[in-house]
Amino acid sequence: MRSPSLHRSRIQGSIAGLAVGDALGYPAEFRTRSQLQREIGLEGITGFLRLKDPRFTRPFILGPDHPPGTFTDDTQMSLCVAEALVAAGHTDRDTLMQEMARRFVQWHHSEDNNRAPGETTGIACGRLAAGVPWREAGVPHSKGCGANMRVAPIGLYYEDLDTVCEVARDSSRLTHGHPAALEGSAAAALLVALALRDVPPEQMHAEVMRRCGGRSPDFDACFSRVPTLIAHPPEEVLIDREKGPHALGEGWVAEEAVACALYCFWRHPDDYRAAVLEAVNTDGDSDSLATITGSVSGARVGVEGIPSEWVSEVEHSARLLELGGLLADARLRVR
Repeated sequence: MRSPSLHRSRIQGSIAGLAVGDALGYPAEFRTRSQLQREIGLEGITGFLRLKDPRFTRPFILGPDHPPGTFTDDTQMSLCVAEALVAAGHTDRDTLMQEMARRFVQWHHSEDNNRAPGETTGIACGRLAAGVPWREAGVPHSKGCGANMRVAPIGLYYEDLDTVCEVARDSSRLTHGHPAALEGSAAAALLVALALRDVPPEQMHAEVMRRCGGRSPDFDACFSRVPTLIAHPPEEVLIDREKGPHALGEGWVAEEAVACALYCFWRHPDDYRAAVLEAVNTDGDSDSLATITGSVSGARVGVEGIPSEWVSEVEHSARLLELGGLLADARLRVR
């Protein structure tokens, strides 16, 4: 049986890990790998940068500048999920989703929502605010990765893996209703839950396919390919699917984001820094890829396995660690 201190470290590591990955990836979003190497250095991004670093040329990310270590809506919404779980406790699903929806709407209307949130999430939050039931609020045909990048707390909170998948799917329904979004959410939460249990990456993939396969052709077609691509370098894999035979995609949609995150983690299962920076320095949705990768890697290596300067310098560091501790305490109480 794992000691309470190690258990706590891993849950805190997942929460801190997703935020650190998110903050590292924020300035990279919409920029190509080659552009990052040309403008920042041959290794690309290797630490926190201000959002509008003067070395960057186009494209310019809209909105205000943010200092190094600032995370995006990916972490903000993950914190909403975590806080809803802690506040609602192990109650019925409807109560939990209403609590989660309330926090999403509150965040959506707050001053903090100035970090390029997804259009689908904004539409759904508007519906939730207008009183649309949570099961009906999500955009039916949207499979953007906005539902997948926020579900790590679900994988940390529940012991039962069936419950992890069911709650993650329901959380997707608040904003994204496409089957690939539902299964991508279940898969992302499940990867965190399995990393917490020290399940090897190959078995993690098999378990996700067993529990999530057969529900979405889009998800199955992308995620099933991950094991065959581990030996291929990221410049061949983390690119648009039309650009090469080994490409998994850029991560803008659900199935690509989760598949790419597992690819990064699988290649570096015991090295948080290497896994997350591989996710950051890509052509696509770098912050979301690094958020999901960071949540999985952090759950495996614990908070001590993340570079200490990143943990201390990421935005709201103390709050992240405190919330991770609350999740750990809540999980232990129901074991």
